[in-house]
Amino acid sequence: MHAQRIRYLFALAMLCPLLLLMDHVAEAAEKPVFRAGAATSNITPPIGKYGAARSSREAATHVHDELHARCLVLDDGESKLALVVCDLRHISAEVAAAAKVIIKESTGIPPECVLISATHTHTSGGARLEQKEGQPYYDYVAFLTRRIADGVLRASNQLEPARIAWGVAEEPSQVFNRRWFLKASRGPIYGAHDNIEQVDTNPGYNGLLQPAGPVDPQITFLSVQSTSGKPISLLASYGLHYVGGIAPGAISADYFAMFADRVGELLGADRHQDPPFVGLMANGTSGDVNNLERYSDEELAKRGPQEKKRYRPYEKAREVADLCARKVVEAHKSLAWRDHVKLTSVQRTLTFERRYPTKTEVEWAEAVKAKKIKPMSTSRYSTYSTVLAYASPEMPPTIDVVVQTHRIGDLAIAGMPFEVFAEIGLELKQRSPIRPLMNISIANGAHGYLPTPEQHRLGGYETWIGVNKVQLDASIKLVDALVEMLGRLKTEGQ
Repeated sequence: MHAQRIRYLFALAMLCPLLLLMDHVAEAAEKPVFRAGAATSNITPPIGKYGAARSSREAATHVHDELHARCLVLDDGESKLALVVCDLRHISAEVAAAAKVIIKESTGIPPECVLISATHTHTSGGARLEQKEGQPYYDYVAFLTRRIADGVLRASNQLEPARIAWGVAEEPSQVFNRRWFLKASRGPIYGAHDNIEQVDTNPGYNGLLQPAGPVDPQITFLSVQSTSGKPISLLASYGLHYVGGIAPGAISADYFAMFADRVGELLGADRHQDPPFVGLMANGTSGDVNNLERYSDEELAKRGPQEKKRYRPYEKAREVADLCARKVVEAHKSLAWRDHVKLTSVQRTLTFERRYPTKTEVEWAEAVKAKKIKPMSTSRYSTYSTVLAYASPEMPPTIDVVVQTHRIGDLAIAGMPFEVFAEIGLELKQRSPIRPLMNISIANGAHGYLPTPEQHRLGGYETWIGVNKVQLDASIKLVDALVEMLGRLKTEGQ
């Protein structure tokens, strides 16, 4: 009996470690695995005589660097999130929606979990929607839609176990508000319909009082790497309109794509690794921001004579890309890496009243059309014909826009289909219950500039009808909705 008891205890002692091991194996099998995959898809339009590269400009005659849809797919084991940044001036709501239909069919990722944005490079081409008689027709819209969807599918195909981190860097030297109050000596500031305005956009460099708004110097970013430490992708967002300095007639993705390449180099990504590293730079809230250094006359006097550097084509864009990439990589050194995070998304469709011209604006436009008066200002895109078009009763009274919020662990993303003013993005960051917050403009559509009501009262190009399309208090409605959506993400993640 004693021997039997000893044998029983011995067998039990041998079995316990095995049972514990089986428990650990079962627990590991049940624990979801975080995965990430990235890919690029070439979206460069044709060039030359028959190119559909422009809708209102001359066709491009050269491609300096190819345009891409840069795609990052994240998978927490239960939900997937696709983040796409296109090297385009704008992305239409129709193209984004059509691409999401294909993405859902091919990958199973639902539309509310797909964010498609444009960088706002000004030399990316566009889409010609009409066919001219006797001219071969190239449907760039159909091509673009398919290529975006293909990019997401390819990124999904390359999902692999990964870890993730996020952070915030700052590069204040490249962001300047482009809307300024001027000295009285500069004379009156004429608006789109010969009205007197209080601020001027890109007003030159002398006779300046103070900028009309703030800037956001932050570069918010997220990074994913394989479990062995291989860089997979890095997505950043910076509130800088674009840089420019591109050779005439050329297509280029501007500093956004140059950053994508440079940050990979600085992170030590092997150019021959399989799959390749994918960098993404999205446009933050930069509707009133560029990188042209402007200072008040008083500040200029303090600074004294400054040497003005003359840049070669593309040189300035590369300089900005390098500055931003270096700041991000420096912050990257101290990131806290997570083996797993939860992904959640909230999407809404907001309905805004369409902006209609005032009686005074219509009377002015009709007088110009009848050649009774000659406009005093170079109104650029907001001409008398735009005022009359927006006064037409055939113009739909409302505009539906898609807005999104996404949570990636303790990082949040807000996607807005406008060229959003910097102060709106700063308010969102301040009010967001999840921090850090990455703002992405021109996301899931492009519905013009979005100033605040206060900026509307000051005037300036971004407030003119045509380039601004929605009700004057739209920014208030947008921010309140996004903050509520972020709050919902915060609650669901607890």
